[in-house]
Amino acid sequence: MKKFTKYILFISLGLLCSCSDYLDIVPDNVTTLDIVFNNKNTAQRYLANCYHFVPDHGSVKRIPGMGAGHECWFYTDKDSYFDNEVSFYIARGLQNTNAPYANYWDGEGGSKLPMFRAIRECNIFLSYVRDQHKVNDLTDSERKRWIAEVNVLKAYYHFFLFEHYGPIPIVDEALPVSTSSEGVKVTRMPVDQVVDFMVKLIDDSYKDLPPVITMEATEMGRLTQPAALALKAKILLWAASPLFNGNKDYANFRNEEGKPFINQEFSREKWVRTAEACKEAIESAETNGCQLYDCSMDMSYSQDLPEEIFYSMNIRQTVTERFNSELIWSVGKQGTNDLQKLSMACIVPSLQQGSGNGEVTGGILQSRAAGVYAPTLETAEQFYSKNGVPIDEDKEWLTNGNYDNRYTTRQVTSADKYNMRTGWTTAVLHFNREPRFYGSLGFDGSTWYGNGRTDVNDLNYVDGKYGRNSGNKWGFNYSITGYFAKKVVYYQNAITQSSQVVYEYPFPIIRLGDLYLMYAESLNEATEGDNNVPEEVYTYLRKVRERSGLKKGVLGQTEDIGDVRVAWEKYSNDPTKPKTKDGMRSIIKQERKIELALEGHQYNDLRRWKDASKELSKSIKGWNVQGEIEEDFYKVTTLFVPRAFTTKDYLWPIKKQDLQVDDKLIQTYGW
Repeated sequence: MKKFTKYILFISLGLLCSCSDYLDIVPDNVTTLDIVFNNKNTAQRYLANCYHFVPDHGSVKRIPGMGAGHECWFYTDKDSYFDNEVSFYIARGLQNTNAPYANYWDGEGGSKLPMFRAIRECNIFLSYVRDQHKVNDLTDSERKRWIAEVNVLKAYYHFFLFEHYGPIPIVDEALPVSTSSEGVKVTRMPVDQVVDFMVKLIDDSYKDLPPVITMEATEMGRLTQPAALALKAKILLWAASPLFNGNKDYANFRNEEGKPFINQEFSREKWVRTAEACKEAIESAETNGCQLYDCSMDMSYSQDLPEEIFYSMNIRQTVTERFNSELIWSVGKQGTNDLQKLSMACIVPSLQQGSGNGEVTGGILQSRAAGVYAPTLETAEQFYSKNGVPIDEDKEWLTNGNYDNRYTTRQVTSADKYNMRTGWTTAVLHFNREPRFYGSLGFDGSTWYGNGRTDVNDLNYVDGKYGRNSGNKWGFNYSITGYFAKKVVYYQNAITQSSQVVYEYPFPIIRLGDLYLMYAESLNEATEGDNNVPEEVYTYLRKVRERSGLKKGVLGQTEDIGDVRVAWEKYSNDPTKPKTKDGMRSIIKQERKIELALEGHQYNDLRRWKDASKELSKSIKGWNVQGEIEEDFYKVTTLFVPRAFTTKDYLWPIKKQDLQVDDKLIQTYGW
């Protein structure tokens, strides 16, 4: 959705506290606040200020999901060129208690957005707008809507903290300045209590939100009923997931009374509740016009596109097409300017990554096509084969030797001309993959639809070996893995040697495809017994898979592979996998990794599933990007060996200084 215009109140108004001051205290200049809430116009600016704290979810630097995991990697651990001192440092195992990275608790460590200050602003707003004697020129419907919006925002800001810290303080009102020093201290609350608080805020408010935004020019990005219900579903999904549902690894993480912050008993009912919330959110979204996106909705010439490009563009456009029908909620777009330039490969022959391709500002190279946000080899391998099953399960891949020989090379023929450059030699791994693979990733020899070339017979392509146009040509600003995050780069951008036109877009916070997969996961987990998978699980997976081109009649496919039961029966060496709860759990997890790749979900999913200990302890691998010829380039190279991801890494630490200021706070377990 479009960005809701963000008005930031001037510091001279005295409304903003220091970054480290997360205590929820009403400022002493109440007279100024009385003036602010004296009329609708200034009060509306304060409403916009409450939205201001929603992070740009496409920011590689500041959103942990974008950079703190192993989905992508960077060519250097220094911030000289791209100023990534935040999330990537967490990926490298450098999180700490003295000066935590991406510290949204205080608004430090590069985060710049203190969530407790955001909550404080919401509470101040509510304290005034709820008063019928304030903002007298508001209509009743406007007042109800504004209150509902800020209540849901308050739930969201608590949730953003909850995702990272688990048990957090609940801050539900603005305290007067007369409150004693003891009275302003806060304490962490049990996970279940935090969840109930957030959900109640939404339940009590969402009906006063509009079902859709009608004034698109000025209001896109503001909360709607579907957005609020989708947020509620995501909150409950986290509460039901293994990290917070009977996690005995945190048995010793307790409050002052000795009670566990995380309930030690598994509850299937939490999954039932999540499934119900997901269904309610889906029905609200679909009733109000939300639908899975395909590029025929916006690309006037899409009907003339070959199937290979059409379905690969579906996944790109789902993210990058501004204001598209699949977005349930998104706010802001500034982060996607940097994201696109950090992800873009140098695909124009005359385009350079060096002195001609950017300028140094404050020691940071503002490159037009840096290509440094580099998907890892593991990310490339997680996509399905063209048959819609994992490549390490695909019987065709296994019997013809493609899987064992996936790191060897072969020449591209005209049969693959829309995905790869004919005559190019590239890895066997890059052949016979599903359309989302080609839509999400750029790689040596791959085509790149857009950036001035939309003639399907004369496309841009990636030339990624050492010293070549898209490779390590200048010693900086290059893909360390040999892959590029094509999915997040809008096809109509025009980045050339002489100019750059980058179309920013609001990065998805929640989109319908994500909600469908949340519903499938929660339904599967809510069902008793291992051989009783509900039919709706298959139905909602099918919706996502078919949009991606995994269906009968597409790309010569003769089987109904949108149905995972058919795909696994026909092509997998584990044909009964979709018929069991455990098997479907594995399938749904991989489907989320593929469908939501490069959108900042995988790191958080691995944490809530408690899979991070295994997955984020693996070495980071890519191609040998120092290789000048195929024989050297296509050698698997270990780029980084991380320290083991342990129990303490699942939840983030509180800064030591905060513990000294507030002795009621308890440090996160393990830190």
